Amino acid sequence: MKHLIIILFALLPLLSCSQKYKSFDEMATAMADETVPILTVDQVKVLEAKGKPVIFLDAREIEEYNTSHIKNAMWVGYDDYQKNKVKSLDRNKTYIIYCSVGYRSGKIGKKMLKMGFKNVFNLYGGIFDWVNKGNPVYNSKGVTSKTHPYDDSWGKWLKKEYRSK
Repeated sequence: MKHLIIILFALLPLLSCSQKYKSFDEMATAMADETVPILTVDQVKVLEAKGKPVIFLDAREIEEYNTSHIKNAMWVGYDDYQKNKVKSLDRNKTYIIYCSVGYRSGKIGKKMLKMGFKNVFNLYGGIFDWVNKGNPVYNSKGVTSKTHPYDDSWGKWLKKEYRSK
């Protein structure tokens, strides 16, 4: 119970934070950790078109990941960060980390850089920007059009037709 209270107090500033931004870009820019290089969805598409191998890492909670994720993304979590999963990865490959909007993925990216990973990027605007731009997401049944909105205050940045209930 004590840990839950600490987590709630830690998250309160973030919950109110989503309300003060006037645009998605203003919010996504503010949420990104500047110590981790950022790639936009368009830049990722260019890499993929050139055949550059990238590995997506999902830094959301398991319920969010199970609702939908980028194809073949590996779940690493955030509150329940799976450091042991990351520890065994090749430090020279290219990793694109994402969460809902870029905050949590930036924090995980920073940890990976400290662990010696060379090519770690934060997906600008997270999975919200990915799906808002019409890119596919998947769950255990295949392609889905729905994405976990995290909560109502953050879900407002996700187009209504893509929000799961």
